[in-house]
Amino acid sequence: MNVRTVTLQLLFLSITFVGFSQPEKIDSLKKLLAESSSENERLELQIQLADNFSTLNPDSSLLYANSALSIAKKQGDHIKILRAEFYQASYSYMMGKPEDALAMAEKNMAALQGNKEQLSLLARYTISSGLCLMKLNQIKQALERFYSALKLAEQTADYTAEARATLDIGWAMMELNQYEKAVENFKNALKLMAKHNVTTAYTGTIYSNLAASYGPLNQLDSALKYSRLSISEAKKSGNLTVQANGFFILGTTLMTLGKYDEALQSFLSAKPLREKIGDPFYIVSDMAEMGNLYVKLKKPKEGISICNDALKIAEANKIDEKLPLIYEALAANHELAGNYKEAADIYKKISDLKDSVYADANPKALAEMQTKYETEKKERQIQQQQFKITRQKFITWGVVGVLILAGFLGYSQYKRYRFKQEAKMKTALMTQQQLATKAVLEAEENERQRIAKDLHDSIGQMMSAAKMNLSAFESEIKFQDEEQQSEFGKIIQLVDESCKEVRNVSHNMMPNALLKSNLASAVREFIDKLDQRKLQVHLYTEGLDERLDSNIETVLYRVVQECVNNVIKHAAATTLDISLIKDKDGISGTVEDNGSGFDTTDKRKVNGMGLKNIITRIEYLKGTVEFDSTPGKGTLVALYVPV
Repeated sequence: MNVRTVTLQLLFLSITFVGFSQPEKIDSLKKLLAESSSENERLELQIQLADNFSTLNPDSSLLYANSALSIAKKQGDHIKILRAEFYQASYSYMMGKPEDALAMAEKNMAALQGNKEQLSLLARYTISSGLCLMKLNQIKQALERFYSALKLAEQTADYTAEARATLDIGWAMMELNQYEKAVENFKNALKLMAKHNVTTAYTGTIYSNLAASYGPLNQLDSALKYSRLSISEAKKSGNLTVQANGFFILGTTLMTLGKYDEALQSFLSAKPLREKIGDPFYIVSDMAEMGNLYVKLKKPKEGISICNDALKIAEANKIDEKLPLIYEALAANHELAGNYKEAADIYKKISDLKDSVYADANPKALAEMQTKYETEKKERQIQQQQFKITRQKFITWGVVGVLILAGFLGYSQYKRYRFKQEAKMKTALMTQQQLATKAVLEAEENERQRIAKDLHDSIGQMMSAAKMNLSAFESEIKFQDEEQQSEFGKIIQLVDESCKEVRNVSHNMMPNALLKSNLASAVREFIDKLDQRKLQVHLYTEGLDERLDSNIETVLYRVVQECVNNVIKHAAATTLDISLIKDKDGISGTVEDNGSGFDTTDKRKVNGMGLKNIITRIEYLKGTVEFDSTPGKGTLVALYVPV
């Protein structure tokens, strides 16, 4: 093997998927290509140049990919054809044509099925298809592709693809507002790269995504830190996309901090980079956020103009997922300008769009998807352990054939080893089940908070806008008589009461008392809202003055809320006694009513009354719950949670 061949192979091993590209590496590849007389060598070098140029200069990447594809087809090399076409798909993706890129990715994924020697290439195509689905706003389907790619990468020890899949799982979580999970995945990608010494061009991408996730979590210092790191990293590697993202996120963070002029300068720094790249997906995102900034700067004319331009680009390129962001900025600018009718019409569009945008954003489904991946990973580990046990068994019987005494000794050791392994497996499965339960409960709570926020921010804003417009019309309309004016006043009062009802529903789903004070105060506030004329409620609490763990407080609050709602819906009771007492060992609670009661052996009633939810939540806290009820004699719910 000559020096040129060794150098070529080393270069290839250091370049994977969207690899780390340096000018000196590109120059080395070009020099080798110019000096090469071997067609096979030229083909390999052109594929590597396509890879290196993929983030620096997509046009150059396509040029080398097309040349490599021509040679590969001439040679009939099926795998190199698929490798060259990968960069053609990457070019379509970069140029804002995700449908074309997805079609090629899925065609070649089908061609790679069953080829165990090319699992790494299949993983990369799977990631590519997921990226296209992200741009097409099919986020749940994209997340499934990223998890599939992660499993393939783990099987082949392809740490670069594994890091990329982990990064993209974080991106999907971020787009679905699961910011804490997004941060967890981004940091896992960085740890993976550091552990296996993986050098890639998307370190800057991870930094910018971390910054974008820390912003909504109100960790603004971290958002500033990582946005500046991403800009610095992108300038080193020449990645214009990441550099523009860094300026954009820095601008949004500065805007949150009230530094509006600095934010505008940051957005303007991103603008020429976006235009040079030419990807409309990100261009409209920047324009929508600049529209929000013009609201802060009290410049509605500029804000309305840039939002309308963004709408034209989004509609022309079918970027529907960005429409809610653009409409929100446009509505805020119209409201600032006093165009209340236009603002109210846009708020209605926002409500309709959000219903479709969040159709695939069910946090419970996402939690189940992650749990499925973790479970399958654990099962693979268990299978490996079982294989080791089987191998140990054959070794033991072989020793028995040589020496009976040694065989008995080996068998004894084997039995002990097997019992330990089974105990470990059972412990691992129990831990996994607990993690799954925790993930589902957290997902339910996050979903409550999202719905409450949407009720408060979207519908509440629309109702407020409607009331404001009606009030404005009241001063302009000439009523025929006092009765007509009185009827119009009742309409305004009905809208006002609807606003209050929406606020009450959102507060019940995400109680402010539980965020600001302790469990006892939150339960008291909930009970005070009940109609005491129909149901007399007596609450007794003890030892709950200090705050508990947030998980314990949330679960106990939801359990009490579920019990009270069951009494109101099913029991026809007149009195209800609630007791919550905390001592050094734990928390004891009872909820007792004098209602109609029920048959605890009737599974249909038990399932219908949501008692399984109560049992699941209390078991999650490693507590116990009992139900004592007889038809016509009321119901007693007794629970205990260790602290």
